[in-house]
Amino acid sequence: MTTSGEEPQEQPTTRQGSFGEITPGVPRYGQYAPAGWEPPQDVKDAQKANTPAQALPPSQAYPGFGGQQAGGPSQLGTPNGLGTHLAPPSRVLMATRMILAAGVMQAISVVALLAVMLVPSVKSSVIDALQTALGSTPELAEVYADPTLVNVALFLAFVLSIAMTASYFLLARKIRRGATWARTTALVLAIISLVFLSQPNPLTIVQVGLGIIGVFLLFGSPAKEFFAAQKASRTK
Repeated sequence: MTTSGEEPQEQPTTRQGSFGEITPGVPRYGQYAPAGWEPPQDVKDAQKANTPAQALPPSQAYPGFGGQQAGGPSQLGTPNGLGTHLAPPSRVLMATRMILAAGVMQAISVVALLAVMLVPSVKSSVIDALQTALGSTPELAEVYADPTLVNVALFLAFVLSIAMTASYFLLARKIRRGATWARTTALVLAIISLVFLSQPNPLTIVQVGLGIIGVFLLFGSPAKEFFAAQKASRTK
């Protein structure tokens, strides 16, 4: 609305979806700044005033973070979140794989014993082979001639084989986590396993050899430092 003698002022027109100029020299919303454009000094000063004086600390500085510290050993968070444990070195990983391989071979013997116990034709073939191999030992030949004693011997061997298979897998898992008792137990069992070499066969030699070499790797560097660090972390 205008009075007499005044000219009507032209109202600025705005397009839908555009905004007016906020600050002189600042591009409007939706526009690209020309090449070499810099915000006015007052805008720079306002941005600098709103910037915190100190940046947030890295995530490693927060309690409970299980990541790798700069320059330190890699760590993995425990399931309950109450602590951390070091990642096993390659020597320990190789040892656990060898122990697991020996456990797989022992599991195959479990399946074989089960087949001998349940399949009569397989049992008779095995007994005949044993009697032939032990022909020079009359005492053992008489044992294998008694069906009751044969069944008891097979059942005991089956139970023992299952226990040995479980021990291989359990020890490999605990050794990977740095349990000192598991390493000591593996050493004792490796020494006992030498008894099985009294009547060697290729499978037994490979299985016992894998276990002994795997245990040997656990007592050299850097494996021994790994177990020492894990033991120290649990006593804190």
